[in-house]
Amino acid sequence: MKQLRTLFLIFLVGLLWQLQACRKSAGNPGEAADILTGTSKWQIEEIAVNDAVTFKDGKMTQQFGAIDFERYMETVELKKDGTFSGIFKGESKPFLLKWQVNEKNITVSAPEAKVKGGEWTIMPQDVSDDSFIMKTQSTAYDYPRMTKIALKFKPMK
Repeated sequence: MKQLRTLFLIFLVGLLWQLQACRKSAGNPGEAADILTGTSKWQIEEIAVNDAVTFKDGKMTQQFGAIDFERYMETVELKKDGTFSGIFKGESKPFLLKWQVNEKNITVSAPEAKVKGGEWTIMPQDVSDDSFIMKTQSTAYDYPRMTKIALKFKPMK
């Protein structure tokens, strides 16, 4: 009986250790920035338009009446100097944006953008060692309707 208790205790401690080792979402924008810059490259995993997945597992999925994206960044890098570098599908030259840590989130926008709008938002709860999600809303894709877009990236192996 004592051996069974000891074995159970060892199993429980091991399980708790594994759960603790599993990385939770970032707790704040600074922690999110550390995770994002700690991974050298991120690879696109999923695209969602108005909450419907339109790209997953390297393939576009057809959604009736949904917006199709032929051009998207396959890989991105967030560098410590504030540079956001992305490579569009089928291209080799990086497209450069800037990222910055704010009080509640991280924003990604054009380097010369002085006005709000056209920027992407990364919330701390959407950042972990396994993935991050950046979101935007715009009428540019289906005017005058607002379109919500979410890009999910995973670490590139």
